[in-house]
Amino acid sequence: MRGQGQGRIYNEEALSEVRARTDIVEVISDYVPLKKAGNTYKGLCPFHREKTPSFTISADKQLFHCFGCGAGGDVFSFVMKIENMNFGDAVRVLAERVGVALFQDESPQAKAAREKRRRLYDCMDAVCSYYETVFAGSRDAAEARDYVKRRGLSDDTVRRFRIGYAPEAWDSVLKTLTAGGFLREELVSAGLIIPSKSGKGHYDRFRGRLMFPITDSSGRIIGFGGRVLDDSEPKYLNSPETPLFKKGKSVYGLDLAKNSIRNKSRAIIVEGYMDTIMCYQFGFTNVVASLGTALTKEQAEIVSRYAPQVIIAYDADAAGGAATLRGMEVLADVRADVRVAILPTGEDPDSMLRKNGKDAFAQTLEDAKPLIAYKLYLVTSQTDTTKLDQRVKAAKEVAQVLANVESAVERVEYAEKAAKTLGVSEEAMRGDINRLVRGQGSRRVRNQGPRPQDRFKGSRYTSFKDDIARSGGLVQVLEAEKLLIRLMWESKEVFEIAAKRLKWADFCEERHRKLVLAIQASLETRPESIEKSSLVPARVIELIDDEDILKYASGILIGQDDKLPENLNKAAEDCINVILEHNLGERIREIEKELESLSCTGEMQKSRELLAELGRLKKRIQEELQPFRGTL
Repeated sequence: MRGQGQGRIYNEEALSEVRARTDIVEVISDYVPLKKAGNTYKGLCPFHREKTPSFTISADKQLFHCFGCGAGGDVFSFVMKIENMNFGDAVRVLAERVGVALFQDESPQAKAAREKRRRLYDCMDAVCSYYETVFAGSRDAAEARDYVKRRGLSDDTVRRFRIGYAPEAWDSVLKTLTAGGFLREELVSAGLIIPSKSGKGHYDRFRGRLMFPITDSSGRIIGFGGRVLDDSEPKYLNSPETPLFKKGKSVYGLDLAKNSIRNKSRAIIVEGYMDTIMCYQFGFTNVVASLGTALTKEQAEIVSRYAPQVIIAYDADAAGGAATLRGMEVLADVRADVRVAILPTGEDPDSMLRKNGKDAFAQTLEDAKPLIAYKLYLVTSQTDTTKLDQRVKAAKEVAQVLANVESAVERVEYAEKAAKTLGVSEEAMRGDINRLVRGQGSRRVRNQGPRPQDRFKGSRYTSFKDDIARSGGLVQVLEAEKLLIRLMWESKEVFEIAAKRLKWADFCEERHRKLVLAIQASLETRPESIEKSSLVPARVIELIDDEDILKYASGILIGQDDKLPENLNKAAEDCINVILEHNLGERIREIEKELESLSCTGEMQKSRELLAELGRLKKRIQEELQPFRGTL
């Protein structure tokens, strides 16, 4: 079952209660606008871009499935995917939502670890409140308040982002929090104090700095960024790596921005705290920051899960340009529609908004360039077109960039624009590009090695769409298995009919066998509470311990067409006949091949046995199995 293991912090009763109290339609509607369609709800998939809704939720089965991208599962699966969480964290989020206590059967070690982590969260919130109090009323923070006022931040913005101030004193946090009941060891673990070099005490990590709390996607404080108010270095100081804070896996402002990012289907990534805060104050609420570091793959994956399009709006200087290009490559690797907003020279989002206003920044975002266009912009904007050597060098760089573009149409269009900008021959540039493309193509062929096996022929671990694409009679068998599973889910009587006529090993697809076993297990574990007419969907879902199997199952059990045959038992009989006829046919072909090989050996006894079995099988197909009646 999902969530089992040493780190598990809940019992089965608690998990079942969370599932029973949670309505998947209600949860998903917080993220996706839904419309009722027959027995299901539909909306635009939050996990891929689409114009026609293919994202479907079944209220009675408590499952969702997108028939466009294949995402699917139960309410835990949805929260895991939409919030980029593991199973345990998704359970916690939903348990808090419906008021279920989880921590009932944890080991002493797990309980101690959970309590230690809770104390760290409490510690971080307590120190944040302390920083806020100091900023709001202490004479020591007068300069910090003046600085914030000069930067144009409103009181409401300061409160929303919980901006504070760390006093100059060496031990103000140490004294305040230990007086509040926190241990020195906890403050060290949280990254708030540092052992002195002499080994005889500790001192505050952050002193004389404007403090910006860093939160996780749920709004819990995990770290801080501190800015000096003078010209001393370092200008910004972040919390160290702690049990709560991993800089490369954290995104500043996500808890405030995530809903806006989803609603706008676009995220804007800036470099720093002030950029994020000022954007928010000006109404750009879908903005997050990469904490002043080169964008990591983990950060890119987090942001791109909330929106298909990501715009990078880094500082318009040399370092910002290099970071932008690296960030675009990282986002492209996680398949985001990445673009870059080109700011005026010397500006960052914060300064541009204060100087030029909201409309100018909005237009800059609308004019954001895609990855290829930005690369070409970098080449052409830094070229002195009056000098032949620079034009030639730039043309070679353009050709190298465009040779990696898969679309020939895009290559031609970009080549034409770049050639005009550089003042070189478009025909010559296309020739250079085509030579590079041919060279790369030949290298790819040499490096490919053996051609991969046809995906439709080799494996049974293919996707829902791959199953449909299979040729020959196997596609009919797979569809029969899918419909039969759906009917078994709907009716205990159908399950009993199938159990009498089939062995579960008769199913061709291994995932189908696992689903049938889950249905059987749900009947065996609680037979007294199950009516003859139907199964309880949640009890079957509880027994599917593989997230991929659950995703696959959601597509079968919801079905693109939510209508079922009028006569469930008759449809089930037809499905069973198709499955049996296929398996008997497979055995007949095996016997025929074996007989052919025995014809040269003279093994008469073995041949007679095989011929007798062959006759029985053919007779069974003719007499027992009814023809398939097209109910699939």
